[in-house]
Amino acid sequence: MSPQRETPNKPALTIEEQIELLRNRGMVLDNKDRVRHALEHLNYYRLRGYWMSFEEPGGHGDHRFRPCTTFESVIELYEFDRRLRLTIIDAIEPFEISLRTHWAYVLGTRYGPIAHRNSALFNTCHQKLLSGIEALYNNRKEIFLKHYLEHDKEPPIWVLCEVLSLGNLSKWLRSLKHQHDRQAIADAYKLREKPFCSFVERIAYIRNVCAHHGRLWNRPLPVASFALPKKPHELAEQLQRDPAHAKRLYNTLTMLVWLMRIVSPGSPWEGRMRRLIASREDLCEAMGFPQEWKHFKLWGEDSP
Repeated sequence: MSPQRETPNKPALTIEEQIELLRNRGMVLDNKDRVRHALEHLNYYRLRGYWMSFEEPGGHGDHRFRPCTTFESVIELYEFDRRLRLTIIDAIEPFEISLRTHWAYVLGTRYGPIAHRNSALFNTCHQKLLSGIEALYNNRKEIFLKHYLEHDKEPPIWVLCEVLSLGNLSKWLRSLKHQHDRQAIADAYKLREKPFCSFVERIAYIRNVCAHHGRLWNRPLPVASFALPKKPHELAEQLQRDPAHAKRLYNTLTMLVWLMRIVSPGSPWEGRMRRLIASREDLCEAMGFPQEWKHFKLWGEDSP
C-alpha cells in the first residue's frame, strides 16, 4: 500500500493564469500566442527548470525575474539544452556499441561463450545480474535471442551483450572481480580501469537523463564514484580537477571527445559539439568549462 501523503495545497492553473503569473513576476511576454503555445506543449513546471536561472537571487520565495527577462530567452535556453542532449546521445551510441563489443570479446575469448555464467569471475552481485538477464530472456523480443532460447540453448556472451542497456553493462563491468579483466576492456580506450569504469557509470547516468528529456546543462552530476584519469597526459591535463567543478558537465564532455576520437575517428561530432558550446559561451562557466577551453588540444579549432 502506498504511503499516505499530504495533498498539495496549490490549485491547478489555467494557461491564462500561468501567463498572468509570469507577467506578475516580471517576465517580458512579447508574443502571448507563442507563450501560450509553449505552455500548452512544454508544461509550466518543465520550463520552470530553465527560467529559475533568470530569477532574482535571494528572492525569498517570490520568484521575481531579473529585469528584462524575456520568455524568448527562456525558450532559447531550453532549445540549447535540447540540442546538447541530442548531440551527447549521438556520441553515447557508438561508445555504447563499442563497449558491448569489447566486454563480450574480452570475456568470451578468455573464458568461453558463457563467461557471464562463471561466478568465479564476478563479485557478490553476480546472482542479481543473472536474474536481470533471465528477465530479458523471458521477454524474448529479439529474433536472435529466440533462436537460442526456443531451442533451449544458452545465448553466448556476444549475443547477450546486444540486449544489455548501458546501465546494466556498467554494472557487469564494475562487478568483474579481477582487475586485469577490467583493464583489458579499458585498454581499448587507452585508459586505466578505475577511471574508465567510473566514467561508464557517469555516462550511463547522463544517457538516462537524455533519454527522459531531462534538463542537463546545469544539472548537478553524481560525484561519489567519478574518478578522473591521471593518464594519458594529453587527456588528464585538460580535465578540471577543482572539486567545485566535480558536479559539472565539462569533464564528462571532454572524456566523450577523447572516446569519440578512438571509437569513431574522423567523426564530425566533436566539431558539432564545439560549435554548440561556443554558441552559448555565457553558459560555459555553469557547465564547468575553463575560460581557456578553446585553446585545449581536444577542443581547439584545429580539431576535426
